[in-house]
Amino acid sequence: MSQIPSIFEQAEMLIPPFPWDKPRTHRADGEKVVLIHGLWRGFHAMEPLARRLQSAGYSTLNLPYPSSRKPIDWIVPRLRSQIEEFAEGDQVHLVTHSLGGILARAMLSAPPPWKVGKLVMIAPPNGGSEIVDWAQNKRLFLAFLGPAGRELGTDGVPLKLPQLPAGLEAAVIMGRKSKINFFHKVLQPENDGVVSVEYGKIEGLKGFTVVDGDHTFIQIHPDTIRQVLHFLKEGTLQKEIA
Repeated sequence: MSQIPSIFEQAEMLIPPFPWDKPRTHRADGEKVVLIHGLWRGFHAMEPLARRLQSAGYSTLNLPYPSSRKPIDWIVPRLRSQIEEFAEGDQVHLVTHSLGGILARAMLSAPPPWKVGKLVMIAPPNGGSEIVDWAQNKRLFLAFLGPAGRELGTDGVPLKLPQLPAGLEAAVIMGRKSKINFFHKVLQPENDGVVSVEYGKIEGLKGFTVVDGDHTFIQIHPDTIRQVLHFLKEGTLQKEIA
């Protein structure tokens, strides 16, 4: 279930979002997991990981949302409502990528209307985005980021959110492989091409690890999958990746 992704899965992950995208579910007999993609991505970016989770026995909900068109405070209540409907009173784990991690933190900043499970954030800009800071005087790039993206600066929403709830089992998985070198002068030496490893850290984590993955495909990196499955089951990350 943690095999190397195929070229077809990588192509699937690059399918752009569309306004008519609908939530995608994968049913199984186990616990429930919600997947939340990142900025300018669609639910397709999380589909290979959703299928791995289903193969491991988890029932998943893969949520699309207008990441490039709406601000964070518009997106969060709508995601909360969809997750509540999926939960049906059961515990729900969250697995996120990039901006999705900030949205999850915002949702958990007040007690949600479902039983909170574990949280795994993949490549989240918990310390804000150095790229967004760099773009402040570049109007075209700022327009491209969209409302939610513009909120991710190092003095923006990620730094204004409260600490993780007490007792929450949360982990972060960061990448250290960069296939996009355009921002190498903006980021710290250890980065995934979009987010510096150091900027993924936040107080209150039960686990923090770095894999040899890049920002675009880190969700489907075999080590990421292995760590996600281990954390959802055990509440800890593997100390060593075999």
